Amino acid sequence: MVDVMPYAQALFEIASETKTDEKIGQELNNLADIWSNNPELVQFLKHPKIKREEKNKVIESILQDSIQTTLSRFLRVCIQHDVIAYIPEIYQGYLKAFNKAHAIEVIDVESATALDEKQCESLKAVLAKKLNKTIQLNVKVDPSLIAGLRVRTNEFVLDNTVLSKANSMKEKIKNN
Repeated sequence: MVDVMPYAQALFEIASETKTDEKIGQELNNLADIWSNNPELVQFLKHPKIKREEKNKVIESILQDSIQTTLSRFLRVCIQHDVIAYIPEIYQGYLKAFNKAHAIEVIDVESATALDEKQCESLKAVLAKKLNKTIQLNVKVDPSLIAGLRVRTNEFVLDNTVLSKANSMKEKIKNN
């Protein structure tokens, strides 16, 4: 696997310096979607016998000057270093750098039932205060949890689900 983090970090640093980090992040996300939805494009970009000039022409025809100059130059560098096929992975690295720089933490929350807007906002507020960061929730419904929440952050896991409590009781019974 190719280590794309240096590319993502370099792009983020340049975008931060020019105060275009949010805009470039959005454009990079759009490109990652294009790559993810077009496996033939990725195969073409990975093919070692296709010349870099041809890859440049295809990328230019897809984009048609619709992105920031910095990102356009970055894509040319990616072609020169044979990492152009890894734009979705580069985007994920860019997003990590962006979130770290802006003190944003994406937290996975699993719930037995759907959370309403008020519950999400309340949970965000509690976590923001505890972690001293801006919180983005990634909420998934998992009926097998029966009731309660499982919250995963970079620092801890809080599992307050009925399933977890039942499994804990089962372990205690086995060990006694």
